Amino acid sequence: MNKHVIVTTSWDDGHKLDLKLAKILQKYGIRGTFYISPKNREISQENLLSNEDIVRLSRDFEIGAHTMTHPRLTEISDKEASREIADSKNYLENLINKKVLCFCYPGGKYNKRIIRLVEEAGFCYSRTMQKFKFDLAGDFLTSGTTLETHRNSLITLPLDSLKIIKFSRYDLIEFFKNLHWEHFAKKTFDYIEKHGGVYHLWGHSWVIEKGNYWEKFEQVLRYISNKINVKYYTNIDTFNSKCLK
Repeated sequence: MNKHVIVTTSWDDGHKLDLKLAKILQKYGIRGTFYISPKNREISQENLLSNEDIVRLSRDFEIGAHTMTHPRLTEISDKEASREIADSKNYLENLINKKVLCFCYPGGKYNKRIIRLVEEAGFCYSRTMQKFKFDLAGDFLTSGTTLETHRNSLITLPLDSLKIIKFSRYDLIEFFKNLHWEHFAKKTFDYIEKHGGVYHLWGHSWVIEKGNYWEKFEQVLRYISNKINVKYYTNIDTFNSKCLK
């Protein structure tokens, strides 16, 4: 049975390890969007992508904005938030000489006023940190994802655990397997491949490094790649029916 299936990925922050991650994505023919905060204060300067690195990434992947310095936008004034959002768009567009239409909320923090500022800055798509989404978002300025490349936790993510156990059809053995993100990544892909929808994998290159997940990451990419009836898109390609009309 042919179903409409899209695979897209996104990677946050602008860490130097994004270059390693990009090479692995290319190896398996997986496309994606890198959400870059050019002056990210949470990452040391030597570990940030240089301007040259960003330009190099932009040749093969979409570049999205992630503010200039990575503040939690809901915790600063409207004036500061507007500047962080708009300046990141202008900085990246001037650097790569391409339109930057996608934005990602730092820390997944946003509210109605932040959504308005993002739209006013000229973005038509914004990604949140919401997970367990299997289709196109109704609101493209609060779009969710399918899963993160990070271990699911019973303690810190109780609501996620409830969703995972429901997805596991209340089978406890399968539930505990699905706490391992790489297993859950394959199972959710199987579900979307069967039923149709959007498979949105996201994460941070530095988290993959910290968790020593590179081998698991490749296992997942190998599993989801080179499927005949699957389209592999960047975030803007996935949602361009609304963004680019």
